[in-house]
Amino acid sequence: MSALDVGGGTGRLSILLADRVGSAVVTDPSAGMVQVARQRIDEAGLSDRLRAVQADLTTDRLGGSYDVVWSSLALHHVQDLEGLLRSVAGLLVDGGRLAIADLDEDPDGAFHADKAEFDGHHGFDRGRLTEQLTRAGFANVCFVDATTILKGDREFGVFLCTATKDA
Repeated sequence: MSALDVGGGTGRLSILLADRVGSAVVTDPSAGMVQVARQRIDEAGLSDRLRAVQADLTTDRLGGSYDVVWSSLALHHVQDLEGLLRSVAGLLVDGGRLAIADLDEDPDGAFHADKAEFDGHHGFDRGRLTEQLTRAGFANVCFVDATTILKGDREFGVFLCTATKDA
């Protein structure tokens, strides 16, 4: 299987999952993150199957098609979420799988309260995200509670959302 890591940062998730796929492309809009991902991929001895590229999938074209797309705690940083979801759907093969781990909705915006420049989403309402995924071409959308993140004196819920690209 070929995998695409959206907002993969340092490549940690793709490195951890490398034995479960034939190849993976780690994407991130940050040149610094991509540089770290490339270094970590090399250090892990996985450069024959994993590669990292600087790309913002809401605006940059990425070639190829993928069997699975995953993303961990990156989507809440994306302003044009619907554009990203459409782009991801376009990169997945029919019947391809999507797996997203991200923050549950936090109306107070407390998770990134210490970052004045933060302009992303304060987590996601699962019903609304289901609607967005459906409009982008996904079906069989399913959510489970994955974990919590303790930040300061507060816990923030993290979900795992899976979906299938409609044929």
